[in-house]
Amino acid sequence: MKEKLTSLWQKLFGDPVRAFGVVSLVFLLSLAIAPAKNYFSEWRHYQHSYLRMIRNRSDANTLQRHFQGGIHQIWLPELGVVDRCTSCHVGLKEASLTDVATQPFRKHPVVPHKLDEFGCVVCHRGQGAATTVAEAHNSTLAWEQPILPAKYIESSCGQCHRGPMLGTPQLNQGRALLKREGCVHCHTIKLPDGSPIQPNDDPPSLEHIADKTTREWIYAWLRDPQSYAASATMPNFKLSDDDARDVSAFLMANSAPLAGDRAKITAKPASDPSAGPSLYGESFCASCHSVQNAAGNLVGGDVGPELTRIGSKVKPEWLQAWLRNPRSYDPGTAMPHYRLNDGQVATLSGFLLAKTDSDLLANVHLDPATPEQIAHGKRLVSDYGCASCHEIAGIKKPENFAPELTRIGSKPITQLIFLPGMQHTLPEYIAGKIKQPRAFSPGLKMPQYTLAPAQIDALTTALLSFNERSFTLPPSLAVPGVPESDYQPAGKAGKLMSDLACFSCHRISGHGGDMAPDLTWEGSSVQREWLVQFFKNPGTLRPALIRRMPRFNLTDGEITELTDYIMTVYQNPAVDRDSMPLSGYPQGQVELGRQLFYGKYSCQGCHIVDTKTDKGYIGPTLTHVGSRLTAAWMYQWMKNPQALRPGTIEPNRAMSDEDARALTAFLMSQKGGAKQEIAKK
Repeated sequence: MKEKLTSLWQKLFGDPVRAFGVVSLVFLLSLAIAPAKNYFSEWRHYQHSYLRMIRNRSDANTLQRHFQGGIHQIWLPELGVVDRCTSCHVGLKEASLTDVATQPFRKHPVVPHKLDEFGCVVCHRGQGAATTVAEAHNSTLAWEQPILPAKYIESSCGQCHRGPMLGTPQLNQGRALLKREGCVHCHTIKLPDGSPIQPNDDPPSLEHIADKTTREWIYAWLRDPQSYAASATMPNFKLSDDDARDVSAFLMANSAPLAGDRAKITAKPASDPSAGPSLYGESFCASCHSVQNAAGNLVGGDVGPELTRIGSKVKPEWLQAWLRNPRSYDPGTAMPHYRLNDGQVATLSGFLLAKTDSDLLANVHLDPATPEQIAHGKRLVSDYGCASCHEIAGIKKPENFAPELTRIGSKPITQLIFLPGMQHTLPEYIAGKIKQPRAFSPGLKMPQYTLAPAQIDALTTALLSFNERSFTLPPSLAVPGVPESDYQPAGKAGKLMSDLACFSCHRISGHGGDMAPDLTWEGSSVQREWLVQFFKNPGTLRPALIRRMPRFNLTDGEITELTDYIMTVYQNPAVDRDSMPLSGYPQGQVELGRQLFYGKYSCQGCHIVDTKTDKGYIGPTLTHVGSRLTAAWMYQWMKNPQALRPGTIEPNRAMSDEDARALTAFLMSQKGGAKQEIAKK
């Protein structure tokens, strides 16, 4: 063997000429490796496949002209992005490729951004500088930014867009859940401007809990909140029987009696068994509160707590005092003061107290608490961060109780501990942690939530949007959200509106809820007499809706106070409500408006004027609109509805002045009643 190797060496390197020739050949071969590797690269393979695919298409010539070979690159220096994705995805901008389902040749869906300005990785993540599928899409030893799963793609919108958008329902829901499910009570999440996200779930104070309920109910609630209310947002802390016993003991021992008049109502409930359900319905309690029906489905709103088993929870004296005036117990409650008389309070409380569950507390038997149990309960309340959500006398709200999540969307996976069988990606970790937090370690304090899969996906989407890029984004690319204002009405009317909790449903000057119409320009839009009658007996403008404004039993003086304030203060400077008459329009103009309503603009598709033939249930009914709205408001609405109420679904039809006046004349003639001036012919 040694002789053969020696002979081979002599043949190849026996003299300088032979050695030079061999070395030169090896050098040439090494130089050929780079172009050969480039020729057989993945991006070139996909470009060749693309050219073969388009060869037999009718638009082949156009596509061939548009095609550019080689490595494509988009450079976004202000974002620190180098994007070579279109080296393989060569058909993203070809409108004619909508019939192609094969990747990477599919046309990109329509988005409000230019692909050559934003590239791909800003939204889809991945390694933009890579030119192979493995490195571009997956985590590798060199980098760990895999491509974002499609179901979380809306999180990328949240990097730039700081407020809700029509095209991102999952992101919007996730951001809302972070506030509503109490996540930000424990976890600090700061916005790019440095301000923390504030919760809006409003957990009840526990300072006077003994006035409201019993220790037995607290025990059952702590063991499993969802056993009492299926819609309960409080998570399950998986407390042992002894821990729940001791926490309930501490909360009852720590409760202080509420000061003020708590005189028991002596009035008797109405003898008619239907009086309670009728009063509950007339007060539209279901607009905010839900109840499980016989099939186990929740029926009603989700603004207030579920009332399915309310009789097993509250003490009769507390419920009567609450119905008499909720603000005597909780000044900041979202529930309005109904001004019920003693008879109504007795009737409604009797109806609600009958909603019980005999099984809920059947097996709860607690001995009197010992000092040791109370002390242990206090330690548990501190350890589990109960004061992060609830006001508890003697317990300070903890700071930095749970890890900050401000940049959770950029957390390196090398810092994460994954469960067996879990994909090693950040989205999978976040979703798994939300779904079963204590599966990662039995010693963790994060409780178990009862979230639907869609809610977990929404929360994961929102958390992924809080990444490094969202904080380093140039201000010119950021789209700020509309901040919540702190507007509060003034004077006696302001106190009345606070007492009636108007902002729980209505939005005014950027503050309030979205269950009912925005009242910012209400004084310009409605007629005074209609508003007075509406306060006396609220009707409905949308028959298809279940939620209604309740009757608040206002006095004439209170109605006058509210009406004067609304008609004076809530004025749109662009609408002079006295500039157009409320009646007396020429018959010809009214007839022209009728023809435009039913013909050119087909308004009956969404609205009802003639109750016998019109089928429009999307918008408010217009049978009495001439007695409700001012003509000036109606005219300006026809011209540009979005200018008066941004976000309304009423389209801007770019009406001429003549058409807008005619339609206004027609609608102002709709006063309701048997003597309707105009009916559809």
